[in-house]
Amino acid sequence: MAPEALACSNRTMPERASQRLKIIGITACSLIFLVACPRKHDPNPRPESTRSEGPTELVSKPSPATTSSPQLPTPVCLRDIPNADPVDLNWGDGADASGKHGVVTSVDASATTAGIEILEAGGNAIDAAVGVAFALAVTHPSAGNIGGGGFLTLKIQETVETIDFRENSPSALSDASFWKMINGGGRGPASVGVPGTVAGLYLAHQRHGRLPWKDVVRPAVTLAETGYPLGERQAKTILWAERDLRRDEVARSLFFASGAPAKSGTTIKSPLLATALRRIMEQGPPGFYTGPTAEDLVASLGTGGLLTLRDLGSYKAIIRDPICFDFRGFRVITAPAPSAGGVALTQTLLMLQALNVEKTAPDTPERLHLFAEASRRAQAERQLFVVAPEALPVEEWRVLRARVADVNTWLKPHPISLEQATPSSDIHPSYAKTLAELEHTTHLSVIDRDGGLVSLTVTLSGSYGSRIFTKKTGIVLNNSTASFSSVGVNTPKGGQRTTSSMAPTLALYGRSAALVLGSPGGDTIPSTISQVFLSLALDKKSLKEAVEAPRIHQTFAPGDLSMEKGHTLAAPVRKELEKMGHHLVARHSAIGDANTAVQISDTAHAVCDSREGGAASAASH
Repeated sequence: MAPEALACSNRTMPERASQRLKIIGITACSLIFLVACPRKHDPNPRPESTRSEGPTELVSKPSPATTSSPQLPTPVCLRDIPNADPVDLNWGDGADASGKHGVVTSVDASATTAGIEILEAGGNAIDAAVGVAFALAVTHPSAGNIGGGGFLTLKIQETVETIDFRENSPSALSDASFWKMINGGGRGPASVGVPGTVAGLYLAHQRHGRLPWKDVVRPAVTLAETGYPLGERQAKTILWAERDLRRDEVARSLFFASGAPAKSGTTIKSPLLATALRRIMEQGPPGFYTGPTAEDLVASLGTGGLLTLRDLGSYKAIIRDPICFDFRGFRVITAPAPSAGGVALTQTLLMLQALNVEKTAPDTPERLHLFAEASRRAQAERQLFVVAPEALPVEEWRVLRARVADVNTWLKPHPISLEQATPSSDIHPSYAKTLAELEHTTHLSVIDRDGGLVSLTVTLSGSYGSRIFTKKTGIVLNNSTASFSSVGVNTPKGGQRTTSSMAPTLALYGRSAALVLGSPGGDTIPSTISQVFLSLALDKKSLKEAVEAPRIHQTFAPGDLSMEKGHTLAAPVRKELEKMGHHLVARHSAIGDANTAVQISDTAHAVCDSREGGAASAASH
């Protein structure tokens, strides 16, 4: 059953004193390059985190300075940012929330409220983002999680970086066990990878947070203990997954207490999950990766599980240097591999820039054709050529890395015709062998009063992941191991980071304006972000118009050009695209869920995408 558009709410917090709670840039002449951004040195690295050092670095290494040093060099991603005057921007017109003290937007109103309370208690964008992410583990369990993973891209003062907390596959994963799991539907005990969310959020907070750890986790504990009103979107996901959820004892007790599926507005309490969250609040990552929570996680998988206590205890979140490039005056900063989404976004936009997409009008066959053809090629890159850097020898990784910023990677062997679509089968011989990616993810955006920016995307891979809840702690477990590919470089291997289309992204316009972009939606993520960005960067639409506009999606396999069922293209446009050779299908009820925020001078604005509902709010002080 397909999702329907849901209402977003604009919640402006009342006055209160709450106690709870990152190619040097391409120049205007289009010189393209991909490099690393130097980072602040962490004087006390945590055992659950690591840096992407040596062969996995792109070029630069971090300068040996402490976080308090006033002499830190400017990160490469922030050097020579093109001059821009935001005076003509109308991004904030009609925004769901605006203010000078920060904004939060997410798929759930209770989670957004938690983030606003953290900002109003003196927290920064990292504090709020971490708090919202933990809250979503309670209130949006089909995608929000502590049993899954994700990526976070941030700009806090002069620091720009991506934190990779994507799941690792179990060390015992084999080709045989992978295919057995895939042939069984891609779910179940063998599909569960090592969760990364707790380690990633903790790493982000320890490096950049302002409030105590307990204060940013506590709102989630409270929501789990005292209950939260089930959102309309979540009520729908329960219906879509009802058959599997009823089979799980913990899920059944949560969502079918009366026998019937819980309806929107029903108060849901999660005492088991509260136990796990309280351990995390009090102990940090050890409260999740070791001890009774870890033991419960492994035991809950039974004999069909591959995950071990050793897998859990050895997990590390990784600080990675973002991909940075310029697009017509904007400095775009997005997640690097193993984020295949960031790679696809980069290639899509660079190809469009080379093709002078700015000369086409929005919503015309010419614009949509160029977008679809660039996306088709970038999606082939996503599906066939992206892998975790650590999975390859140094020289092989350098070859793959160089492909990302080279606009001729796809345009030279497969030039884009302005009049005719290229069949995906002509792009690469592996067209018929690729696997589809699962889509259920959630995204949040935060801006604080000091201009701190956080784009954070988390996922369980499929909706409710493996459809397994841990028996004593109520944690929904991912099925990320199913995201390996049947072809290309990202093939199944034990103990390896799985790739993902998640692509939390920032875009800077001079030094006084910025976009915080991202979306859920599996392989549709780069398409969603690209279209929202183009609407804002090229077409000068307002934030509300850009997010609510109809979207299309062109992937590599299958080769259809997808439309949203409720937002199909105008008949004359469809007819012209079909003449060009595009096969249009109203495949998706909704493409993405772009909860987006922008900063213009000293004011932040946010909108909540109506496709999944939720709330965008502004801090009052």
